[in-house]
Amino acid sequence: MFDSIFQNIIDKYINKKYKKTYYLYFSIFKYLSKSKFILNFRNYKFYTSFEKKNLNRWMLKNLIPWDNENVKKIIFFIQKYNASFIDCGCNFGAYSIPIAKRFKNQNIYSFDASKKAINDLRQNIALNKIKNIKYFNIGIGDKNTKMYFNEDISKLKNDGSFRFTENKGQEKIKIFKLDVILKNKKIKLKRNIIIKLDLEGFDFLALKGLKSTLKKSKVLIFIEISKMLLSNSKNFFKEFDLFIKKNKLNIYDLNLKNKSTEEIIELLKFIDTKNETIGDYIISNHKLL
Repeated sequence: MFDSIFQNIIDKYINKKYKKTYYLYFSIFKYLSKSKFILNFRNYKFYTSFEKKNLNRWMLKNLIPWDNENVKKIIFFIQKYNASFIDCGCNFGAYSIPIAKRFKNQNIYSFDASKKAINDLRQNIALNKIKNIKYFNIGIGDKNTKMYFNEDISKLKNDGSFRFTENKGQEKIKIFKLDVILKNKKIKLKRNIIIKLDLEGFDFLALKGLKSTLKKSKVLIFIEISKMLLSNSKNFFKEFDLFIKKNKLNIYDLNLKNKSTEEIIELLKFIDTKNETIGDYIISNHKLL
């Protein structure tokens, strides 16, 4: 009974601007239900729940799509460049689902090393009756290998924090370079490619695994820059600066303001210890302005 009542409340408030009354309902019902609910954002839907360590819980609380502004920017660039989209670290499909719904005539390629994330994505694909998402349960890095993958939710902040680790006792997951993956005959890309990287510290490694693709295609990458990057490179600051300059890449913030590697490095050096990330940036092998 409580579940159907709260689902009706969600449906009433989800596409409205003012939600003060809804927040009151949320604060009460979060103690009364452990079920899944459906968020219908007009053009697409997501499953969600009150489970505290579910990344999608934020959407249930706020009735707003996850990273909505980033998704809109990616849609803009896909249209502008007539580009393919690759979602690395797709999780439950916050990017893949709305973009697949928007571009029904092209395949979206989604990758995640987490089995839970791929299962959540699969459920949201079925919910939306989507046919054009091709998903892969593999990791993305700078070489083809295997590593232990920590998917123990009890020891992590949330299910968006699953990551590769040196600690044994976890399951080993295959990792591939994007250069290798994109040569697969099952993946058919346009000349222009938009890539989202959100890989819990593996983002720069994934970027390094794109060397060949950067030479032959017009590539635009949405990437999360965090202090976790430092633990996966022997000398991240030097390597990052060298890679960007050697490959003649451009860095922009989300307002398309040009940024230098020196600026990025300074922000990372002095990041607040309570935070992990300095934000999302765009890296491209061509000028956007």
